[in-house]
Amino acid sequence: MTKTFYLPNYTSISVKGPDSEKFLQGQISCDISKPAQYFDGLFCNEKGYIISNSVVIKENGFVILVKKDVAQFLVSELEKFSKFYDCTIKIEQQDIYGKQTNDSFTKHIGTIETNYNEQDWETETMKNFCFDIGADSSGKYRINEIGYDFQKFVSYEKGCYRGQEIIARLTYLGKASKMAVVFSGLVNSIFNENGREIGKKIFQTNKKDEEYTHFFIEKSEYYLNDNKIITPVASQWDLIQD
Repeated sequence: MTKTFYLPNYTSISVKGPDSEKFLQGQISCDISKPAQYFDGLFCNEKGYIISNSVVIKENGFVILVKKDVAQFLVSELEKFSKFYDCTIKIEQQDIYGKQTNDSFTKHIGTIETNYNEQDWETETMKNFCFDIGADSSGKYRINEIGYDFQKFVSYEKGCYRGQEIIARLTYLGKASKMAVVFSGLVNSIFNENGREIGKKIFQTNKKDEEYTHFFIEKSEYYLNDNKIITPVASQWDLIQD
């Protein structure tokens, strides 16, 4: 089943010029030199914190799809390095929509009639660990804290890019002690069976009839502060085979 979502709070950034590919290769985690038109990638700072996730479309240069509220900050970060390359960077407002097919999420340029809105998109992407970074979470979290699929967003064969060293360390650390977990409701703290507060709250959604909270947390039985057990609606621990 495929759903489409109206995304009015997204925009595009164009990167054009003879050096546009060479420039972006040093900034984004995916390999845009491959013979494809559509890429999922991460723009990170030197400490490996994600400035924004993005869709990159190879089309008369490159078009980057991101949330509107993070676009100008991303452009400012890219302009620190683009002055050494023959390319231009510009925000260009275009209509954006999202598409979900099972657990696959893509973003596209254009308009489409749909009954699903941006809050629906945020809920579905959170439950599938591909939540889009906005201004309120830009530069605060690393790839494992959000729960992004390393294989989807990261190329281990391309050359250097910002944040590469940290992402490589996270990849090869060995057994993970914490993973991304989503709970129903607005939750501020999670405890284990011994009453010890565990995990790090990452972000939450505030849809009228559905509310969810994303934690980066160890594997455990989970409790609220009234000792009531709470069951995750999505957990990356469930994807690990012991």
